[in-house]
Amino acid sequence: MKNKYTIIGIIATTIVLAGVAIYTAIRLYQTRQTAVAPNVPSSQPRAANPACSMSFTLSEGSSTPTATSTATATATGTATATSTSTATATATATSNPQCNNNCSENTDCPNGLMCYKTSGATTGSCRNTSCLTETDCLCPVPTSTATSQPELPSVGTTWPTIVGTGFGILVILGSLLLAF
Repeated sequence: MKNKYTIIGIIATTIVLAGVAIYTAIRLYQTRQTAVAPNVPSSQPRAANPACSMSFTLSEGSSTPTATSTATATATGTATATSTSTATATATATSNPQCNNNCSENTDCPNGLMCYKTSGATTGSCRNTSCLTETDCLCPVPTSTATSQPELPSVGTTWPTIVGTGFGILVILGSLLLAF
């Protein structure tokens, strides 16, 4: 009789330990995406969306340059922290009406333009000091190409958890078969 209580105790302990192992494996599988330290705030990666974007629209026609900008920042703190900032600037560049007028010296050109003379010429044209070869006094704007975001690697697999759980179940069944 004493031997049966020992066997039943060993079986019960094995079942409890197997249950703890299965619970731990399932819990580890469920929390595989969270931070390791409990005081680290959890966040979702925003690799698909670039952090900042800027766009410019240039057009001719208006005599006054205008610039508008909007910036919004949103931060929400619940279980996840999200920060989004968007900046948009729109600039309208207009040509100077005195641009490309005939001149013989810099004082003939108003609005900060200078008299641009080709080599050997006695007269020239009023031009923008930043881009002397442009006849409309509008300097070309360099365009930037968007950089591609690196693709995040796929991490974590389910097969170790499944194999570990299956092995634990087989150990429990084997111990039950040996006990009876």
